[in-house]
Amino acid sequence: MELWNDLTRTALLGTERGTRTWDAPDALGTVLSRLQAQEADAPVQLLRCSAVVGNFAQAGRWPARLASAAPSPAESDPRPVLGSARHLRLMLQDDRLKALFPEWLALLAAHGLRAPEASIPTLLGLASRSPDLRRAIMAVIGSKGLWLAGQSPEWEPLLSVADRGRLDAALWETGTLEQRLAYLVQARREDPAQAVERLAAVWSQDGARERRKLLEVLSDAPGSADVAFLESALADRSKDVRGDAAGLLARIPGSTVRTRAVELLDNWLGFEPKTGLMGTLKGRKGQLSVTLPEDWDSAWTTIGIHEKPPKGVGRKAWWLEQLLGLVDPDHWVDLWQRSPPEILRMVEGHEWQGNLLAGWQRATRRFSNAAWARALIAGTVDSGSDSGAALWAILSPSEQEEALTQSLATPSKGEPFKRALDRLGHLGHRWSPSFSSAVLQACLTLFREQTPDANYARYAILRQVAAHLDPGGYQLMEQGLEPHLQTTSPWQKIATEMLDTLRFRNDMIQAIESARTESGCIESDQRGTP
Repeated sequence: MELWNDLTRTALLGTERGTRTWDAPDALGTVLSRLQAQEADAPVQLLRCSAVVGNFAQAGRWPARLASAAPSPAESDPRPVLGSARHLRLMLQDDRLKALFPEWLALLAAHGLRAPEASIPTLLGLASRSPDLRRAIMAVIGSKGLWLAGQSPEWEPLLSVADRGRLDAALWETGTLEQRLAYLVQARREDPAQAVERLAAVWSQDGARERRKLLEVLSDAPGSADVAFLESALADRSKDVRGDAAGLLARIPGSTVRTRAVELLDNWLGFEPKTGLMGTLKGRKGQLSVTLPEDWDSAWTTIGIHEKPPKGVGRKAWWLEQLLGLVDPDHWVDLWQRSPPEILRMVEGHEWQGNLLAGWQRATRRFSNAAWARALIAGTVDSGSDSGAALWAILSPSEQEEALTQSLATPSKGEPFKRALDRLGHLGHRWSPSFSSAVLQACLTLFREQTPDANYARYAILRQVAAHLDPGGYQLMEQGLEPHLQTTSPWQKIATEMLDTLRFRNDMIQAIESARTESGCIESDQRGTP
């Protein structure tokens, strides 16, 4: 409801920015007029009108009406149904267990099971509110769930992310943003050039937010057929759209953005293979010089560079950071004949260190460069930042585990150990048995040698440990945590929570595996096989 959005926006920005009159059609408008006539104080008007509009939105729906004809029944689904919804119910009720919900969905799909049919409305409601889980939920609700979603205007848009064959082309003109995105992904897969033509035809009709979302579809292997459209987007009225288009063009060999960015930076950055005595002692194999232009060049806007920096960043530093983000970081490896770790050591203590690192982080994320991601992670990248999390996402699960295993074995009071614990939150997969053992030993070392007060900020990370440990290590964890489960232990609360989570998780996994085994036995019996 646009009226509700206006009320919310005014509440956030403040009523002192100007008087507003809240209007609506029919009976709601009459009530709002009376409220505003009775009270001259703007904040009170806002609160009273918000209360009325909020209640109206909750209660003002038309009752359901019978269709002229009964809908066709749901198609049959050969996948067996998980018999119990107990684990799902508990996960949704307990905040500590909610982190296990994505694994529950993934296990159902991996074992070829459908969610309990009684849970379908709950899952559809979750899919509506959780875009990140939408595809995983729609994959396990079965044909009855898809049928039910199709009967509701609220849930019907969710079908665009379900694997239901080809999407109707009419969705591109009349669908929601999510439906249009799904159709564009389909068109992109079938005919990339035609997909770009469709996008170009409606480009000026969408808002900046929608244009950025639609551009994301092209991020999967942008190619030469996209260049003309993306170059036109460099003149977009939104600077964010211009930046996104420049980032995509930078990934296309031979594009003007890519070529021009390399030309500029080759003039801005200089490399001297030899270095002084102190640099040699620190392991540096060269010296980097940075010479930045004093004045802004308006021609840089044609490659997506913005002139004005964010608050707290210098103008020239901002130009350098943006430009570095448009060049594949392997360009510097080839140009200077130095590995990523050697290049990063070269800028330690450099006048422009922070900006060089920020620019190389941008480029590493844009080009998904695993070698640079490992080097940056091993350096001083803030593991809690969004950029740090994005670097970890570039690495494979085994690479992530390898990057932390050695640090977890260092003394518990050392900085590498502390950073390794904090970075566990980036490893969202199920950990291997060997890495699970290393994490468990690190946790036990922490419990023995430190107090909870010194690690309060790590409580959230420690709670996540049990959600990713190898389930086969349950008994080992139970034995290790036993001394800390006593009421006299300062770690008793968190140790109990960790063990409870792992116990619940093991029970959940066994229930799913048993359901699949039982369904397989029933199918064999029905076929008469021994």
